Amino acid sequence: MTRQPGYRRLLWGGSLLYVLLLGGTGILVHLLSVSPEGRPDILLIFAVAACINVAALVILFAVLHRLIFRPLYLLNQGVEIVAGVNSAYEFDLPRHHLLGNLPKAVENLSTAFLKAKREMAEALAAGAGEMEDRKTQLETVLNSLREGVIVCDDRARILFYNSAVRRLFYDNEALGLGRSLYLLCARDPVENSLAILRQRKIRNEEMTEEEKGVRFVCTTIKEGALLHCHIRMLPVMPARPWSFVFTCEDVSHQVDILGRRDNRLRSLVSKMRAPLTNLSVSAEGLNLYPGLAAETRSKFEQIIVQETHILIEHFDRLAHEIQEMVSAQYADSDVFAGDLVACVAKKLKSQGVQLTMTGDPLWVYADSVSLLLLLEFLALKIRDYCGAGTIEIQTLLGDKRVYFDYCWQGSAIPQSELQRWLSELTGPAGFTVSEVLERHGSDIWSNPHAISGYAILRLPVPSSPNQWGTPEPVLPERPVYHDFAVLEPAADVLTEQALDRLTFIVFDTETTGLSPLDGDEIVSLAGVKVFKGGIIVGEIFDKMVNPCRTIPRESVRFHGITEEMVKDKPKIGEVLRSFHSYVGNAVLVGHNAAFDMRFIRMKEQEAGVRFRNPVLDTLSLSLYLHDHTPEHSLDAIAQRLGVEIRGRHTARGDSLITAEIFLRLLYLLMERGITTLGKAMEVSRR
Repeated sequence: MTRQPGYRRLLWGGSLLYVLLLGGTGILVHLLSVSPEGRPDILLIFAVAACINVAALVILFAVLHRLIFRPLYLLNQGVEIVAGVNSAYEFDLPRHHLLGNLPKAVENLSTAFLKAKREMAEALAAGAGEMEDRKTQLETVLNSLREGVIVCDDRARILFYNSAVRRLFYDNEALGLGRSLYLLCARDPVENSLAILRQRKIRNEEMTEEEKGVRFVCTTIKEGALLHCHIRMLPVMPARPWSFVFTCEDVSHQVDILGRRDNRLRSLVSKMRAPLTNLSVSAEGLNLYPGLAAETRSKFEQIIVQETHILIEHFDRLAHEIQEMVSAQYADSDVFAGDLVACVAKKLKSQGVQLTMTGDPLWVYADSVSLLLLLEFLALKIRDYCGAGTIEIQTLLGDKRVYFDYCWQGSAIPQSELQRWLSELTGPAGFTVSEVLERHGSDIWSNPHAISGYAILRLPVPSSPNQWGTPEPVLPERPVYHDFAVLEPAADVLTEQALDRLTFIVFDTETTGLSPLDGDEIVSLAGVKVFKGGIIVGEIFDKMVNPCRTIPRESVRFHGITEEMVKDKPKIGEVLRSFHSYVGNAVLVGHNAAFDMRFIRMKEQEAGVRFRNPVLDTLSLSLYLHDHTPEHSLDAIAQRLGVEIRGRHTARGDSLITAEIFLRLLYLLMERGITTLGKAMEVSRR
């Protein structure tokens, strides 16, 4: 498993050669001796001399090893760590050695190196400050977009995406840098659009702005949601023939609503045909035969009345559907009633009206701009008509509506006065009150309050689904993930690929115990993506698992996962399928990876997936690189390489720590000439 340093092999080989030469010389002298009687004495002399020489060599070797060679070897290992991964590493040398001031000089050199490195980092940070600010501004803008934005190369591999993409594709585990766009959405619509763009490019190198884009509709792979998409070619990038930007927006809800409304409208129109036909026949009969008998005429008139009522009912429903369709065209959104009232109160304060809100604020679904103007308009009209300088607004929930109740001391406003308000403008360039009310399917009325001497004016507004919904999960702080030099090779040639060009998934599990053969199960599985020398923090896989068995107390004390925490979580089959999509063709990395892979492989059949990815073990790599120490636990390696320990004994925390360790080990491997995956796997098996 460990390697013998070169000086040990040299000393052992020299000692063995010396013993052979000494023995050979003794035998030769013995054979050439003239006096047979003297041969035993000669052999004895040579044997004693050989023993003394061998003992002297052993002692000399032990002294040299303890005082010179091992301190030199440890010093060399320390310099390698300082120069490569941990500038603050403290040299671990024996107390007694014959290296003189060399260790002190090396320590001074490492201190100077650390200082220079920090000064350089500070200088680079200062110089890159403006660039980082611009990058942050760009990320903020991209994060505010509701549309998903993905940049792909000519083979539809993802080079960049913003946070909206994660939401649109329902956090599909296959989403990631270097992964194919076709793992997220249907292939045919995208390829057909790309074919059109390629043909346009061939036909006309200087395409117009309109020719550079294609709009189409496709579905997502995971949920089957309908996306409205747009593909646009980008200018040629260095070392890349061409690339494209793919923007998309989920229109499933809108299409579903429009489809249902279309069916309802068709049904209503169809239902109106029969009453119209009966009305037409009855009216023509009365017109053509004025001398009809009274009984026959009465039947015709009754038909006309009945069918008229039916038509009126259908017409009202049709008008309501059309009103909803018209309203849907406006910029309605979820708005917090408290925010609306606070804005209105601030504007009214300068106009001598004190507006306060009582009760619990609720969510409404409305055109916030026009509703804001209407709320202000009504408060001012109440002041002007009733002389009320102090008004309260209370929001009440009922019948899928939120009621804005204005309350003031005084009398109610007559309906005739309210009717006159309907034609007035809510603002200098706004809509009329009637138009705003129609847009929201609403009306206004005024009644005396239950408290004597007070009155109310009620304005109903559509309620928002947020009233009962749960908030969306918070996205990571850095919402934009990109790398414009993606290269993800096929699995069968991974061993020949350079380590710094591969994608790695560093993973860890937490379990109910240590023996899967005795029924222990996975309770947590996490993975961290490492790509081109960095951790992609926005692509972390972290799921708890229902083990369908009890979790021993000693295991709970170790990882903190209780049965209550996992009782509603998915089973291992579902989690492994998601993890398989997340991993793709990447190389798996773990600390003592054989332990975790044993649990995973035992559940492959249940999950219906197979993990045949190459596996690297940070434990084996540490044994190869640092055979001078017996300490190769995760904590010991982290301390040696300068990795901060956070979130220990959780699958996510241990994955992040292992990923940081792996990046440093990767650097040390490449410094020793181990630059491909095949070589790294070879040395890890030694």
